[in-house]
Amino acid sequence: MIKIKTPTLIIIIVLLLLIIFAVIFGGYKKPSPQPGPEEVVIAKEIYGISGTIESIHQNALIVDALILLKDPSKTPIRQKVNVLVNNEVKILVLKFPDPEDIPKGSTKPIYPPETEIKFNELKVGDKIDIQAKENISEKIKSNDSITASVINVIE
Repeated sequence: MIKIKTPTLIIIIVLLLLIIFAVIFGGYKKPSPQPGPEEVVIAKEIYGISGTIESIHQNALIVDALILLKDPSKTPIRQKVNVLVNNEVKILVLKFPDPEDIPKGSTKPIYPPETEIKFNELKVGDKIDIQAKENISEKIKSNDSITASVINVIE
């Protein structure tokens, strides 16, 4: 029988333990840090928003709006926007024809009929397009109210 000295036996045991740990934890990689949320940068110039009316108040609407980003290849974000409506706002219903009713091969432009309505005829759930006379980008960034100049209800 081979006699192993104690210091040699301790070195062999330590080496075996190191090999076992290397095999067990050798494939372990520390997870790389997850990238933080991308910074959302809205467009520098915005003169209109589209969305759905969420609530109607006296001379104001809360709209769940799509906001365009600086990078047009990115998907627009959704944001609640408070829209002020004064007596000068023109509110129109645009009724687009059913695509089935358009003659096949027609290249004529389609102009939806416009019907003017009053503020009190707007309804929660209406799909709308809002136009403003001024750049509203900064107001959207700071979550301030915007003032509509034209509201188109899309049907």
